[in-house]
Amino acid sequence: MAAEDDHHDFCSIKDMLASGDRISEIGNTVEVLTKIELEVAYCSEKVLNLDILLMNVASQLTDYEALEVEAAFIPPDKVEKAFEFDMLSGILDSELEELDSFMRYLQAEIMDARRRLQPSGHPEAQVGEKLRDAEESLKQSQEQVTEIRTHSTKFERLLALRGKEPGNGEGEGFSDNGHVSLMGDKWKMHTVGQQRHVLQMLEKSLARELDLEKRLSEARYEEEVLRLKLGLVEKEASCAEESMADILERLFEADNISLVMMEISKGLISKLQTVQFSLNCSGLRENEMRSKLQDSLQRLSTQESAMQRLKASRSEADDLLVGQVNSLKSSLKEAEDRFALSDSETIALKEEVNSLEKRLRESDMELLTNQEKVVEAERRAENAETSCNLLAETNMELSKDLGSIRMVLSEKEDALDRQRKESDAQLKQATAAIEAIGEQRDLLFSTVSDMETLIKGLKARASEADAIAQSAESKCSSLTETNSKLSVELGSLRSRLGCLEGSLHQAEKAKMATAKDIGVKAKFINDLVIKLASERERLQAQVSRLTTDNQALRDSSQGIQDDGKELGCVESFEGSVAESSAADFQAEAYSPGVDDSAAAAGAAGAALNVGAVRSIEAGLLGPKHVVVAALVLAISAIGVYIFQLESCPF
Repeated sequence: MAAEDDHHDFCSIKDMLASGDRISEIGNTVEVLTKIELEVAYCSEKVLNLDILLMNVASQLTDYEALEVEAAFIPPDKVEKAFEFDMLSGILDSELEELDSFMRYLQAEIMDARRRLQPSGHPEAQVGEKLRDAEESLKQSQEQVTEIRTHSTKFERLLALRGKEPGNGEGEGFSDNGHVSLMGDKWKMHTVGQQRHVLQMLEKSLARELDLEKRLSEARYEEEVLRLKLGLVEKEASCAEESMADILERLFEADNISLVMMEISKGLISKLQTVQFSLNCSGLRENEMRSKLQDSLQRLSTQESAMQRLKASRSEADDLLVGQVNSLKSSLKEAEDRFALSDSETIALKEEVNSLEKRLRESDMELLTNQEKVVEAERRAENAETSCNLLAETNMELSKDLGSIRMVLSEKEDALDRQRKESDAQLKQATAAIEAIGEQRDLLFSTVSDMETLIKGLKARASEADAIAQSAESKCSSLTETNSKLSVELGSLRSRLGCLEGSLHQAEKAKMATAKDIGVKAKFINDLVIKLASERERLQAQVSRLTTDNQALRDSSQGIQDDGKELGCVESFEGSVAESSAADFQAEAYSPGVDDSAAAAGAAGAALNVGAVRSIEAGLLGPKHVVVAALVLAISAIGVYIFQLESCPF
């Protein structure tokens, strides 16, 4: 039973360790997937920022092309704009190279994650979908980067041709055929209806951008909430790990206690074996005592026969004495009759008679005392027999209680019982032989001196029998005490084993409950992360569509610069949009539930959108706008980088 309990404990510990390894593997997979998703989100945001930068560079292209037309006299502001165009194109190229290297690194990370997560045995429906979504978003980002790169190569070729041949007509033809010819058809919209349609589309795009910015702020707030929840879940996981460590420590302590209890039980078994050996020794001593008692009984029987013979001889002596007394009385009478003068002799004879009577009385008293001593010896012998019987009964009860441990000893007891039976039969034969010998020796005891010696021997033997009976009683009491102690120890050991089994069952139940809670929480976190990724992709798709719409609207609005009235309308519309966007972002900045970072990001986005609308309608950007665009791009890149470091410190 103890070996089965140890095996069960070892299996439960192995199951707990395996469940702990599964939990750690799940945590590693969640960390890898969240890292990949954050890197993909960073890449997509970087692509969007580069797209905005491309739009600004494209808006500067018109000023750079105007330099060729005014080649005779170039004003300093035009030279400054050309320098800004060159600087922005260089920044765009460097950012594209950095983004290409980062996307290659991200592709390698996704492949490595797929390779590591395939042999771990996780369900394909969760890991595969996330990895495929990450690959699809990465492909879309790569496609957008390729488009941006094509435009940047056109800008580089235009700069190279203008640098080699500043007044050559081929450069003009290239510019006309390269970029302006592609965009010229979209800019030739001069009717009032088209202009109104463009204004309506601008209004819609601005409304969509504002809505998207609100949604982005909400998504960032939700991301922060999810971060807090993830922190709480990590704390709970650490607490669960600590509780698991405590449970494992308790299990190891229980195992050690069980080993100690096994050692104690082995010691108790050895003690029981020693007790059994002592019981066997006591049985042998009991047999010796029985043999001695039988010898003493035989001797008592011989003494009784001798007493009977003495009584017969005493009766004969009494008869003789009575006859002598009668004869003496008759002789006294005759002497009184015959010798009246012999008084002194009669007195002497009377004294002799009295002395003889005293001797007879003394002999009677001695016989009575001897009979009482014999009765006491018989009673003590009977008490010793009863104590021996009680010892035999207690030995049988102990053998029944410890039958499972004394299977081998039972055989020995059976052999001892057979030997006892044989010894009893031999004793019966010996008693019969002793009786026959006693009958033959009845004639050997004839004198009173022999009787006195026999009485002294009986007294000595009775004292020895008393000492042996007392020692047997003391041994019986010690055996009963040891048996009671052993029974108490066995009961305490059984109660301790029951308590240990109950604690082990409770620990297993607590372990299963904690494992279930951790699995449910991990699944809930995975679902939240998936929803957040899908929402982010949807917002990115909307932002990309809106940027394309804005670009189209920007291209169409640049063809209506000559119309003064429409320009005034656009400027008034621009002012109203700027005021409305500024008011909205002020309300968002002071609204409860949204933090300062989200309000600052919203204000920056509003300023960027207002600048974009002005660039679309005016068609020109000043140095302030360029510097603001570069600062916004740098701030966004730094913010994303810091966010990545905070969320993924590994």
